[in-house]
Amino acid sequence: MKKISLGIFLLLMTEIASAQYFTLAPEGFLSKEKTDYAVVEVPKASQQELYNNVLKSINSLYSNPQKGLTLVNGQSITLSAYQKKAFKVSGGISGVHYDVDYNLTFLFKDGRIRVNAPTFEAGFMNYNGTWNKMDFKKVYFKSNGEPKSEKNHQEINAFFNELIKSILEKSAKIDNW
Repeated sequence: MKKISLGIFLLLMTEIASAQYFTLAPEGFLSKEKTDYAVVEVPKASQQELYNNVLKSINSLYSNPQKGLTLVNGQSITLSAYQKKAFKVSGGISGVHYDVDYNLTFLFKDGRIRVNAPTFEAGFMNYNGTWNKMDFKKVYFKSNGEPKSEKNHQEINAFFNELIKSILEKSAKIDNW
C-alpha cells in the first residue's frame, strides 16, 4: 500500500507542479483546452482513493468545511466557501479588495480527477454599509474580450489556481506520514 501511495504521490505532484488549471475569460473560467473543466491524470489510483484523499485534504485545509461540502460518496465533492479580501483589483488611485463566495467541484474516476471551473460571486462593502457586487466582465475585460489589466487578471487567476493546487497537493501527500 505504501508503494502505491508513494507512486500516486509522485505522479500527482508531477502533474500539479506547474499547473495553471483555469484562466478567467468573459464567459467564466476556462481550461487550456477552452473547456469548463480540467482533468488531472493520476495513473494507478482508484476512484475511491482519489475521492478520500481530496476529502481529507479539504478537511485539513479549511476550518469547519462540513458546512460547505456537498458530497456524492466516492464520486464528487463540491466545496462552497467564503474568503474575505480574497483578491484586489487595482485601478485609479487605489484598489478594491473583494470578498468572494466560490464553489469548487471535484469529480473522480479511476486514475483521474476532474476539476470543474470555479464559480464565484465577489463584492465589497461600501463606506455606507451597502454591498457592491462585482460584475467581473466589466471589471476585468474590455468590450473586445481582452483583459483591461494584466496584473488584475493574473491575480484572480492565481487566487483560484492556487486554491485548487493546494487541495490537490495536500491530497497527494495526505497519507504520507
